[in-house]
Amino acid sequence: MNSSGEHHTHDGIHYHSHEDAHIHGEEGDHHHNHSHTHDPQQVRAIVNRLKRSIGHLDKVRRMVEDGEDCADVLIQLSAVKSEINNTGKLILKQHMEHCIVEAVRENDQSSIDKMNEAIDRFMK
Repeated sequence: MNSSGEHHTHDGIHYHSHEDAHIHGEEGDHHHNHSHTHDPQQVRAIVNRLKRSIGHLDKVRRMVEDGEDCADVLIQLSAVKSEINNTGKLILKQHMEHCIVEAVRENDQSSIDKMNEAIDRFMK
């Protein structure tokens, strides 16, 4: 992240979110047959969840560095895992509601296959 905002990549599109909450994307090498857009408020909500998880994980790192009790570290690490899993579920639900519905409508089998692979990896 720099002073102009946050940067992230999703499905080959590089997104920028600026301080004024404007979000836009630039396609990379991978192209879909359908448009891949998300509600900017939903994107911000996911980014905020990820920021909280990053902050929480940083706290766990400091706990380890400070030699805190292993049981306490594991409890906090478990909380981070839960936060990340919940964020993943939210991303999955949004993707299913928007992108996959569109891919099915347009018979975009490559996007459907990619999503199936992502679900398999996420559920491991």
